[in-house]
Amino acid sequence: MTVQRFTDKWLQSPSIVPAEGRAQFVDALCPGLQLRVTVKGTKTFSVLVRSGGRAQRQTIGTYPRVTLAEARDRALETLRAADRGIAGLGKRSLVREDLTLQQLVDAYVARHLKPNAKSWKNIKSYFVGSRKQASRIHHLLPRRVSEITKADVVEVIDAVMAEGKPQSAVNLLRYIKMLFNWAADRDLVPANPFVRIKPPARTRERDRVLSDPEIAAVWHASFQLMAPYGQMYRTFLLTGQRRSEVSTMRWSEITGDTWVIPREKVKKDRAHAVPLTQTARDTLASLTNYGAEAFIFTTTGGESSSSNFAKVKREIDRLSGTSGWTIHDIRRTVRSKFAELRVAREVARKVMNHEDGKVDRIYNRHEYLIEKREALVKWEKNLLCLVSR
Repeated sequence: MTVQRFTDKWLQSPSIVPAEGRAQFVDALCPGLQLRVTVKGTKTFSVLVRSGGRAQRQTIGTYPRVTLAEARDRALETLRAADRGIAGLGKRSLVREDLTLQQLVDAYVARHLKPNAKSWKNIKSYFVGSRKQASRIHHLLPRRVSEITKADVVEVIDAVMAEGKPQSAVNLLRYIKMLFNWAADRDLVPANPFVRIKPPARTRERDRVLSDPEIAAVWHASFQLMAPYGQMYRTFLLTGQRRSEVSTMRWSEITGDTWVIPREKVKKDRAHAVPLTQTARDTLASLTNYGAEAFIFTTTGGESSSSNFAKVKREIDRLSGTSGWTIHDIRRTVRSKFAELRVAREVARKVMNHEDGKVDRIYNRHEYLIEKREALVKWEKNLLCLVSR
């Protein structure tokens, strides 16, 4: 077995793929971490653990689904656990006939989703449901994983499709596949049995943009909504930020005329500063301030953020006479208006908290606060002109 310092460049090199059989390598930087490469180019990380005089190989996962850094971390974690004389995470010993889907979901949420996905609560709800609605797979949770078949999953997906919710069906299938891919990488299950199930519907990227009359109608209708929902919709229009970011605003996030969204609330891994125009500040000032850490859009005295999005959306549709749009379409509308107003593309992307790519994220540290404020003021003037016609 060849000792080799593993690097991403080396792992991606076609020269490590054997002409026949399989090749095996040991990482020079992390003794115990091994790599097996098949003739088809499949690269599988594993760790060799010696306990009680016996050597046991434990599969970590395939590259690049499992990164080199992750493989080293998991190998060290397993080796340390073996030194302590306890079972390591993801050991083959966890593959057992009595493993239930509920236990698998719990492990997936705690060990993968929660540490790595900012939308983990939303993904978790597809498995365990919420206070208002049981999950689509609640009847499968007590069953053994080994007993759940493709037919079971297809039946669930078809039921969601029958309710006229194709996107929910597509999402559920994707999350189930993600769950079992994670489990297979850790030998919690022998393989992902659902990998070949095709998505039940063809999804397409939304392109809905509100017209000028629709923008004005929604704006005027927002004043007929009970607080804080009318102010929330006007803030969507004035800032162009995401629903989750606006709806969970706290007074502590606002300093003077700038709203700083904490890094844990945004998709990008750093805080996002949003200049507030005069109309935006007046809109927020019309709401009661229950304290620095209180939520701004609240019906519980600042203790929790407002929700009821579906109910309020139906009401504003009725009041405005518009339909066929979502809250996220407001964000797309604002972005389109920036282009119409000839706001520089780079500035518009900064307002929306979009990045051009990894290189831009690393090397361009200019925050564009002045430029973002100018863009939002320009949009505010245009918006007020539209609604005054």
